[in-house]
Amino acid sequence: MAQDTANLIWIDLEMTGLDPDTDLIIEIATVITDKDLNILAQGPVIAVYQSDEALAAMDDWNQKHHGQSGLIERVKASLINDAEAERLTIDFLKDWVPANTSPICGNS
Repeated sequence: MAQDTANLIWIDLEMTGLDPDTDLIIEIATVITDKDLNILAQGPVIAVYQSDEALAAMDDWNQKHHGQSGLIERVKASLINDAEAERLTIDFLKDWVPANTSPICGNS
């Protein structure tokens, strides 16, 4: 493992919906690649606990998709809250990229 400012951070979030102002993160996964997109490391895949009320407020598509994948049950059983998921992700990133230097990549 080596910190490098050219390493790329790939973040994948599953959320209770598409509105980042009101919807909540229920899963986060992180991958580090080099500039040529070779995978250097895969971070933890973290199910983030959310209340039954938050999960029940998801629309039909999210209920079906996250229910069929088993994510809703993993979220209900998770002992990791938002702050702990953030800490675990940042701790993983510290091994691969210096603070405030690497672009975050992803898609929607």
